Amino acid sequence: MGTFFEEQARGLMNAGHKVGIIYPEFVPFRGIFNNSAAPSKMYEDNGLPTFYIPVQAILPNIRRTGYRSFIRSVEKEFKNYITSYGTPDIIHGHSVFYGGIAGFAIAQNHHLPFVITEHLTSFIMGTITHKTDLQLARRIFCESQASLIVSHSFKKDLSRILQLDDKVFKVVHNMVNDLFFENRHNKNYSPDEPFVLFTNSFLLPRKNHKLIFQAISHLVTKGMNIKLLVGGDGELASALRSLADELKLSHHIEFLGGLNRKQVKQNIDRSHAFLLASFYETFGVVLIESLATGRPVITTNSGGPEDIVTPENGIILKDFNPVTMASAIEHLITNYSKYHQEKISADCYAQFSEKKIISSLEEVYHKALSAKQTTLS
Repeated sequence: MGTFFEEQARGLMNAGHKVGIIYPEFVPFRGIFNNSAAPSKMYEDNGLPTFYIPVQAILPNIRRTGYRSFIRSVEKEFKNYITSYGTPDIIHGHSVFYGGIAGFAIAQNHHLPFVITEHLTSFIMGTITHKTDLQLARRIFCESQASLIVSHSFKKDLSRILQLDDKVFKVVHNMVNDLFFENRHNKNYSPDEPFVLFTNSFLLPRKNHKLIFQAISHLVTKGMNIKLLVGGDGELASALRSLADELKLSHHIEFLGGLNRKQVKQNIDRSHAFLLASFYETFGVVLIESLATGRPVITTNSGGPEDIVTPENGIILKDFNPVTMASAIEHLITNYSKYHQEKISADCYAQFSEKKIISSLEEVYHKALSAKQTTLS
């Protein structure tokens, strides 16, 4: 997710804005005590000032004290930023836990407007449940000059969980890196060649790769010539390789490991379509990366994709049944020539390009600055 934050920062820089990043990372207490944690550091990352600070993890029983200590640590780096680059006009936090907590407090201390964007699935997946955390999240969302959220489905779900009026949130989607629009070419399909599918994500239970593997197995059993490229790494890497062997798919699945942006683009270019089988997605950047190249997508009805996928660019499954996914893949193969790849890419650019999303953020920032000035006057 950190890559998305950096790309947004660079998009703002490309639009002529002066931007810096403060990145506080929680580390286990043992990391602090045995000196294994990386020290705080400041560096220029291709023109983007970045302040990294390791902070002790919060102990459950002293949450409020821990958060105050956390804020003080980040405030110190913020003052270092001011010394080198001046006071910013606005602070934009990404995710309440934990950049949003520090950003909100610092903005209040320095009488600056504050904007928050929430991305985390943790609210929905039930891992943020502590009363203090929920109260803090509600306060930050309600008192910020703007609270942004990355999809309409996530807006509805988070409003319900936090018992907030959904008018608290404004949807501003994630953006797709312009790299994915470059050197775009159509991918043709001939029945005498393998139909190549690509999926790319962390290899985690929530991403539900098992559904994809079972669907591929169903199609291979029917005699269809299918190849699946699997990008990403994570805790299920070994288990998924074992599952591929168990399903006798070792000749049909290629594990690619973790991929950088250029490698993701290269493998989308190799493929005919993209698959995503998550149980829940706040948005789905991997989907718009595929659409930017013109490749259609198949995904589960997992929330965020509802803002992305249409009958013209792909298929949203009605359930999590591998036969349903297999049928969708078969439908896409049969009708592949009907997906107009130039239009898919053009529509993606109009909705999710850097130019579009940065323009939306600029509008939010101008309103936040005006609202803060009105409050202070």
